[in-house]
Amino acid sequence: MNRVPTSCLDRLNQRDFLFIEELILGSPPPGNGLQSLFEERDSLLAILEHDKLFQALIELPYPLGVSPELYFFVMVRRGLKNGGIDDVEVADYVSAVLASHAMGGSGGLADLESPGVDFSYHVDFLYALEGLSDYDRFFLEVECGNHFLVLTGLFPKFLEHRASRRGAPGLGYYEDLARGAFLSAGDHPLADEFAVRSVYPRLADCFSETRRALNLMAQEYLFLGS
Repeated sequence: MNRVPTSCLDRLNQRDFLFIEELILGSPPPGNGLQSLFEERDSLLAILEHDKLFQALIELPYPLGVSPELYFFVMVRRGLKNGGIDDVEVADYVSAVLASHAMGGSGGLADLESPGVDFSYHVDFLYALEGLSDYDRFFLEVECGNHFLVLTGLFPKFLEHRASRRGAPGLGYYEDLARGAFLSAGDHPLADEFAVRSVYPRLADCFSETRRALNLMAQEYLFLGS
């Protein structure tokens, strides 16, 4: 079954909530802790944007003691806001893509250290689209957009190195490719089923700013090898 990672907020788990409660209230948390606040979206967002939680997450030893969904939402939300993008849905989608990438492959966060090279050029993407049904085209568009979101956001030096050494396209080329993929997927009938019709054009519109915010986040907090 095809799955489009669209939200970290909807996938936070009890381990995440317990971590937050113990951080803010102490261990063990009294009574029902912060449960009532977790169930209210605005209150949950306020907690997730708390400086104390952000600091605790960046100081966590590897491997993480929380879910990738909690970690990346807090990191991405702060990074995008600092970059002038105050859009919770965009932050939620971007963080879901990064969390999904982090847990892909072998299922470990070490996968973040590998940029991957699928759809290296536009012609590869066009070739992959040939012969696909309209249904499958949607998922390939999403895969393409997400792939270049990760690649340009977390691994800009990898792309810059290829451009300087091999004459490959620069960051702007891949930004345009991702932007076009998101716009196309957002116009597909399946966009409603996966609740991405409104977020994809907004992400496409601020893709360059999002990419730069992720570059800074990766440089300051993720310490990636590529």
